[in-house]
Amino acid sequence: MHDELANRLRRRLQGYSGGRPDILRLVTSPPQRVLDIGCGAGLLGRQLHERFPFCTTVGVEPNLERAAIAGTHHNQVICGDVEDPSIMSRLAVLAPFDLIICADVLEHMVAPEKVLAALAGMLTAGGRLITSVPNVRHLSTLVDLYLLGRWPQRDRGIHDRTHLHYYAKPNILALGRSAGLRPVREARNLRLFEAHPWSMVPARLLDFWPLRGLYTFQYLHVWERRG
Repeated sequence: MHDELANRLRRRLQGYSGGRPDILRLVTSPPQRVLDIGCGAGLLGRQLHERFPFCTTVGVEPNLERAAIAGTHHNQVICGDVEDPSIMSRLAVLAPFDLIICADVLEHMVAPEKVLAALAGMLTAGGRLITSVPNVRHLSTLVDLYLLGRWPQRDRGIHDRTHLHYYAKPNILALGRSAGLRPVREARNLRLFEAHPWSMVPARLLDFWPLRGLYTFQYLHVWERRG
């Protein structure tokens, strides 16, 4: 019974941070040292090790239970909030990194521009930083706000009630540039209805200008340090 409960807890916690093949597709050369901010249960770390067996990965995760699971996938996991100066100081000791990942975490931070700027300073020369950020311009926002007359609040996704910031594409680009980064590649995750993966197919059929931003629920960018 104890093992069954433990497995159920593990599955529930992993559900907060599933694998990210979309992130992996943006990693075009084998990294040596990777930092995964908000690593959740560490499934992206496991994917990185499966694809790049010789890389070293470090995760940062504020949730104690998820951090414990992530420790089985990453070489090292720091449990804490990356906006805590003591956590950032520990990361500075472990730097530099040639790949830093911020997958759907910036919108949860009080001052994401400060965090990005600090992380940019931890990149190696030629290192890359990958961000994934929900797109508030998605069709679901328009439906709730203009047709139903309410601001949507949900348990997860674009309108997660724990988000402190909301971004459309120009805001994401401005955020990265304010941290001394320049975008070198962009990718988009498409869904007509955010909560339904099957709706990616009709979204692709409708994916043309000027409707493109309405069916993009996440923007992914690869950044380099300017200069």
